[in-house]
Amino acid sequence: MPLLALVLLAGCQHKGSPKGILSEPQMVDFLTDAYLLEGFYAIETQYRYDVVTPDVLRKYDSILSVHGITREEVERSLDYYTQHLDRYQVIQDSVLNRLENTSKSAIPLTGE
Repeated sequence: MPLLALVLLAGCQHKGSPKGILSEPQMVDFLTDAYLLEGFYAIETQYRYDVVTPDVLRKYDSILSVHGITREEVERSLDYYTQHLDRYQVIQDSVLNRLENTSKSAIPLTGE
């Protein structure tokens, strides 16, 4: 019977996030804003994804502040979710869905 309890407990823990890890909805919110930021910089500047400038860091700090999270929480969470790819895929799918919906509701800039 104790083995069954351990199996059930392990299965239940998969539903939530461990302490110190952002929940899936929090990750979706943060990553959506982060991808929008990076997209803006990729279009409007000579932004390079492999070089993080002080300006980009300040923008990330503002996103972190809006979401009430720290850089360390994001890093721990990314480490966790990349070790649990099934959950990370759900997060990425949700982010992409939000970005698609944002793009569809945006006013066209090219007169389309």
